[in-house]
Amino acid sequence: GSMELLMQLIHSVDVTEKDPVTLECLVAGTPELIVKWFKDGKQMMPSRYYSMSFENNVASFRIQSVMKQDSGAYTFKVENDFGSSSYQNIPPSFTKKLSKMDKVLASSIHMECKVSGSLPISAQWFKDGKEITTSAKYRLVCHENTVSLDVSNLELEDTANYTCKVSNVAGSEACSGILTVKEPPSFLVKPGRQQAIPDSTVEFKAILKGTPPFKVKWFKDDVELASGPKYFIGLEGSTTFLNLYSVDASKTGQYTCQVTNDVGSDSCTTVLLVTEPPKFAKKLEATKIVKAGDSARLECKITGSPDIRVVWYRNEHELPASDKYRMAFIDSVAVIQMNSLGTEDSGDFICEAQNAAGSTSCSTKVIVKEPPVFSSFPPVVETLKDAEVSLECELLGTPPFEVVWYKDKRQLRSSKKYKIASKNFHASIHILSVNTSDIGEYHCKVQNEVGSDTCICTVKLKEPPRFVSKLNSLTVVAGEPAELQASIEGTQPISVQWLKEKEEVIRESENIRITFVENVATLQFAKAEPANAGKYICQIKNDGGMRENMATLTVLGWYNMAR
Repeated sequence: GSMELLMQLIHSVDVTEKDPVTLECLVAGTPELIVKWFKDGKQMMPSRYYSMSFENNVASFRIQSVMKQDSGAYTFKVENDFGSSSYQNIPPSFTKKLSKMDKVLASSIHMECKVSGSLPISAQWFKDGKEITTSAKYRLVCHENTVSLDVSNLELEDTANYTCKVSNVAGSEACSGILTVKEPPSFLVKPGRQQAIPDSTVEFKAILKGTPPFKVKWFKDDVELASGPKYFIGLEGSTTFLNLYSVDASKTGQYTCQVTNDVGSDSCTTVLLVTEPPKFAKKLEATKIVKAGDSARLECKITGSPDIRVVWYRNEHELPASDKYRMAFIDSVAVIQMNSLGTEDSGDFICEAQNAAGSTSCSTKVIVKEPPVFSSFPPVVETLKDAEVSLECELLGTPPFEVVWYKDKRQLRSSKKYKIASKNFHASIHILSVNTSDIGEYHCKVQNEVGSDTCICTVKLKEPPRFVSKLNSLTVVAGEPAELQASIEGTQPISVQWLKEKEEVIRESENIRITFVENVATLQFAKAEPANAGKYICQIKNDGGMRENMATLTVLGWYNMAR
């Protein structure tokens, strides 16, 4: 009766060219059984390439040396008087193939193919043509009609063409898919914080890591920027940059770079600070002249970005704050208050303003001066008519001085009559050929920027000496002492001469003594004799002239007394 057909494959799955292969079937049924083999529907006959046998219910078909053209569907047919049965050996084919795959770095992937065809089917996997074997990284599974490859912990070098080759006795089939392992974007070099001065160009630069292509956006304080006259956004390879042109204070803020690719995005933030260097809106005055002992204040106005630091220098040495020098910088105004200044505090004062964008300075010359003071006054000058006179004064204070001479409220200038000179601490006027109009008071006024002083000099004509008290006529008794005396004043030197009866010059002798002490002229007789009686003249003389005074000495003899 009935017939049962069994087919059992007893051979190595790996069929390579020139190897022999045997297809075998186990058959059950009532004899007589007739066995036939077909390839692709065409009956195969024994030849030098193929041999067939049927023994012990096993039908065998042997190919001596497998060639490429031997691939195909082999059908086995068995029949007896009761009927026939056949088995077709179907080569494998893919019902679900590999496709293009994108994966993220460090993730894992499950590649899976569905296969149909005669079992058993074996599978091989290749990466860029090189066979993959099971390891910690690769897990190969072949179960019924599903073939899979798991790859764990994906790296960039796992990007490749993966091929799955399935084989059975009837043939083999392969399919491929490209796996691209993509790295999400990140920043290899982040844009650094920047400081800039107005009108300069700023470039923020970032170097990206990850799988291109990248899409880059830049934001300022969360507002997206677009390339234009003020901004330029560029991406060259893995470097992105943002250029800002002619920056001003409004460009100060936070800048964010956002980068995206197929598998992720990242962003980072940096800061731009546009700082205006300091500038003097109002400079120090060019020169400041101060009277010694007084206080002075210097001030200037400074603009620019905070924080501005102000430093004061005197003759290039920094001035520390002290009771003498007090500094302040409030509401853009820098002030130095200087107290009790002495001449040694004179010098170049510099105000320097600094901030992160730069520094600038301005200076002034401070000159501390002592006012002029006369240290010596000329005495009253007495002169003769037609003589020359010099008036000289000494000064203290800080030169240069302006010196002006006045007489009778009229300014005198150098001329043929006057020679005026002033040098450092000395002022003088020289009067040539004095006449009566030159007699009087001369005022010398000296001044500098911090004060003035005046000195008064008097010029008089020399006068002859005069008698303050005149001689008194005298009557004495012979033998008694006698004394004629006059008090005198006038310009020294004064010479005194005594005459008798207008002609005879009296000289000192044993009896006569002449003195001129402390402006008193005295003629003394130790013992008056009758011969001493007569008219006596006291003649006084100096450069200014001569005066005379006369008195009579009467001597009484003893005989006159007796009478």
